[in-house]
Amino acid sequence: MKLIFVAIAISLLSSCSDYEITLNDQPILLRKPVPVDVTVFDSGLSRCLSETLKMQSHTDISDLNTLDCSFAGIKILDGLEQFQGLVRVKLNGNELSDIGPLLSLGQLTIADLENNNNIPCEQLQVLQGYIGNGLTHSQDCKL
Repeated sequence: MKLIFVAIAISLLSSCSDYEITLNDQPILLRKPVPVDVTVFDSGLSRCLSETLKMQSHTDISDLNTLDCSFAGIKILDGLEQFQGLVRVKLNGNELSDIGPLLSLGQLTIADLENNNNIPCEQLQVLQGYIGNGLTHSQDCKL
């Protein structure tokens, strides 16, 4: 029974950002805060990036290749161009009206932009030119 309790306690603590678990004064699990300095201007995007980097234990922004910020209340993506390692982004259900920063992500192959009805068709066409069938959107643009 004690072993089950210890296993549950360790799994619950693994979601914390700065802690150390020891056994007989010897560290057995150490989690340090992610030392990543990222500047983005949208609070929803900032919160999502911060949580994602902590959950995936990245210490370098170039390590992040998948980002799911669905329904995060994001309005602008300025600053996302720093994440050049992104291959997949899921930004559905936000309030985006400009996807310019996505156009500078050279490794991007999948982008889910459904339920962002204010994105200009011209930007969607350019993005589809880069990633082809990896683009999902719900706008009435004929691409």
